[in-house]
Amino acid sequence: MIPIFPSFKPLEISQRAEIAEHLAATPRDICELCVGNLFIWQDFDRPRVTLINENVCVTINPPNEPPYYLEPFGANKLTETVDICLRHAGRISRASEMFIALLPPGAYKINSLRSHFDYIYLTKDLAELKGKKYDGKRNHIKKFRGRHPGYEYLPLGNGMKKEALALFEKWFVSREESRYFPRLAHTAQKGALTTAFTYFKELGLFGGTLMVGGKLSGFTIGSAIRDDLVSIHFAYGDPSMRGISQTLFYEAFNKTYGAFKYADLEQDLGIPGLRKMKLSYYPMKLEKKYEITL
Repeated sequence: MIPIFPSFKPLEISQRAEIAEHLAATPRDICELCVGNLFIWQDFDRPRVTLINENVCVTINPPNEPPYYLEPFGANKLTETVDICLRHAGRISRASEMFIALLPPGAYKINSLRSHFDYIYLTKDLAELKGKKYDGKRNHIKKFRGRHPGYEYLPLGNGMKKEALALFEKWFVSREESRYFPRLAHTAQKGALTTAFTYFKELGLFGGTLMVGGKLSGFTIGSAIRDDLVSIHFAYGDPSMRGISQTLFYEAFNKTYGAFKYADLEQDLGIPGLRKMKLSYYPMKLEKKYEITL
């Protein structure tokens, strides 16, 4: 059970059904409000939950920034609920554009958070890669297939945890000299991956792997935000294999995520290379997010 404000409780897997029910009542299109994301990042985000006016309110308490609330899950006495959240923590962050539209005009300071905008795509576009703009992607895939003609794309299961974590370590080593990938990022991502595999079935996660020479060389994990929108939480490939990321995405959007009309590749966190990559797949829209203060 979720306690009533001012009491809080750490977010626990036993609350998954209750959280999912509240989210389904007021659906949003941002990755923060995907049930899977709320739980897999809990070691880093340290979320705590409470009920305010029967709305589920979640505080995020990460080690790299001051605490904040996510937007409330619900629509009961919304302005009063927002005011309580702001008096308690000072800000609501990563709020969706849909939520902002529900607030009284001019009642709060609202700033956009470009580094947290989600990248939304038509899944069909990423599966087909049609047109001149995707020439580079298709060339990378063609060359990868030429170098690794026997590769396989297979479903990912939680029994692949050891191999997946080993690949993540190899991937991170290739980036750790960048200021955008400090050890804190390693701790956060490794913890999230470990939690994802621990609660793979309970959180409705699914994904795929690229097997090259019988070895796990790339993998991706996602889960549904809603029936027609999938959020891609992780995608890692062996950094020594050119074209593996393009091939992993192509296979995944044809064989794992193709049942969804839309795909959310989540935010770029202000990392230039990540922003460039996500823009190179030509999103249909950027799902904006905001910070709310008094």
